[in-house]
Amino acid sequence: MFKFKFDQQTSDYKLLSIDSPPTQGQYALAEAAYLRLITPKGSYFDDADFGSELYKLRRSKDLPRVRSQAIKYAKQALEPLRDAYYLNDITVAIEQAEQGYVKLKAALKTTDGSTVTTHINVQVAG
Repeated sequence: MFKFKFDQQTSDYKLLSIDSPPTQGQYALAEAAYLRLITPKGSYFDDADFGSELYKLRRSKDLPRVRSQAIKYAKQALEPLRDAYYLNDITVAIEQAEQGYVKLKAALKTTDGSTVTTHINVQVAG
């Protein structure tokens, strides 16, 4: 089992901890999840359902209602990965909320028991 996060400043993965070496499929799953979260829904030319609606929150006020909406949008964006990567569970939670940003943590549990975690900062109006 391993944990890593995608560093948005360097556009690379940062390994946080490792129990066994990550497989190529785990990297692919983490990248697929991250791309679905950062891509605005409907902006991908080949698939109108690809992406998330998190971009809509940029102009919303930082309220508890908006945070729960962010979780809902993230779950909707990650749901298509369930069949493609044989996921048992998709968990999205708010890890940290600062003024102007909400840090989402998405944990994707596969059928073999491994969990891939990715983080994303969502900008909201502070």
